[in-house]
Amino acid sequence: MAEKEAALPASGVVRGRRSTVIASVLIGAAVFASFLVADFPYGDTLTSMLAPYQLKLTYQSQRLSPPIGARLTDVRLFSTAGSNDEALLQSPAVTLAPTLAALLLGRPGIHVRADLYGGTVHVTLYQHADTVDLNFSLDSLKLAQSAPLRQLGAIVNGNLSGTGYAHIAGPNLPEDRGTLAIAGDNLAVSIVHGFPAIHLGTLTGNLELDQGAIKLTDIVAHGADLDLKAAGTIELGASPEASTIDLTFYLNPTQSGRDHFGFFMKLLPHPPGPDAPYSVQGYLMSPSIN
Repeated sequence: MAEKEAALPASGVVRGRRSTVIASVLIGAAVFASFLVADFPYGDTLTSMLAPYQLKLTYQSQRLSPPIGARLTDVRLFSTAGSNDEALLQSPAVTLAPTLAALLLGRPGIHVRADLYGGTVHVTLYQHADTVDLNFSLDSLKLAQSAPLRQLGAIVNGNLSGTGYAHIAGPNLPEDRGTLAIAGDNLAVSIVHGFPAIHLGTLTGNLELDQGAIKLTDIVAHGADLDLKAAGTIELGASPEASTIDLTFYLNPTQSGRDHFGFFMKLLPHPPGPDAPYSVQGYLMSPSIN
C-alpha cells in the first residue's frame, strides 16, 4: 500500500511536467506565429491591393501591434491618376491585422484601423479576383480638420460618424458602388467669411454611390438656426469642378436663424418655409439656387 501511495504523486509530477512542456510548446508556437504575422509586409500588400484603382499608400515605419498585426506611422494615401502630389488622406497611425479567412484559408483580407481627423476609421478589405469589397465605419471625425471639405470653400465644424459598404471594381467610378449612413452632431457651416456660422446641430442621412453618381436621401438636420430636409443627386466628374448637383431642400429657420441671417434669407428666391422647396442645380462648385 505504501509503494502504491508513493507512486501516485510521482505519476502526477510526470503528468504535470508533460503538461508544462506541451503548454510551453504551444505558447512558443503562438508567439512565433505572431511575430511571423507581424513581420508580414502589410503596407506593401495593401498598396498592391490599391494599385489597380490608381491609389498608392506610403508610410514611415512598421512595427509589431500585439497580439497579431502591425502598426504603420505617418501614413498617406495618394491618387496616381494625375499629377497632384497632395495626399487624399493622411493619418498619424494605422493598425493592420489579417482577417480570419486570410489566416486560415489564405484569402486576401485585412482589418484596418486608422486615426483620422481626430476620430477613428475602421475598414475591413476583402480582395477578390478583380475587385475589392470594403465594410467600414467612421467614429467622431472632426470635420474642421478635413482638407477636402475646405477645398469646397466652406468651413464646416462638428463631428461625423457613419457606417457603410463599398464594392470597388476599378478606377472608373461608374464601375463602383457603395452606401453610407451618416450621423453628425454639433454641425455648423460658415459660408461667408466674417459672418456667423449657421448651426445645423444634428444631421442624419443616407448616401448611395452607383453609376458614377451619389444619391442623397433622407438628409435631415435640426439645429439652433434652422431645420432642414434635403434629397438629390451629385454626378461625379473627373474633379469637383467638373461635378454637377441637382438637389431639393426644405428650409425652416428658427427665430435665432432669422435674427442672425435675415438679410441673407431675403436674398433667396422666395421666403423660407417648410412647404416651399428650393432647388440647387448646376456645377458643384458654383450652383444656382431656385
